[in-house]
Amino acid sequence: MDRDANNKGRRRKMSGADKKMNHAIEGGGADTSGESEPEKGLSPTLQAHIGRHVRAVFDEVAREPIPEHLLRLLKDLERSGDK
Repeated sequence: MDRDANNKGRRRKMSGADKKMNHAIEGGGADTSGESEPEKGLSPTLQAHIGRHVRAVFDEVAREPIPEHLLRLLKDLERSGDK
């Protein structure tokens, strides 16, 4: 049986750290136990951290050469558009 089909509908139980991170990602900010109003959005520090990692991943991908089969596809599409 397919593992994904077997796990469909199941949810993993979150640890305390996972719950805090999920809360921060969903816009609740840091753990605000005892505070009257939760902070909205991600903290500037977390935004900068995520931004650095996203840029690093995309920079690496952008430096990779375009596969030959995609270049052929683009040429075919250009030719079919000229007709």
